[in-house]
Amino acid sequence: MCDALRELMKEDFEEKEQETLLKTIRNLMDSMKWTAEQAMSAMKISDADRGKYIAKL
Repeated sequence: MCDALRELMKEDFEEKEQETLLKTIRNLMDSMKWTAEQAMSAMKISDADRGKYIAKL
């Protein structure tokens, strides 16, 4: 039971972290007039992770 709860909490944390990153990317794109790539470069998001954020923008 403890492992199941831990996994659920981990998934919830990761989902909230992704939503926060997406919001920050959108904010940079809006306020700085940057492309998504420019915003993610400024945030130092790895190339491997960029695809999943692009898909959600």
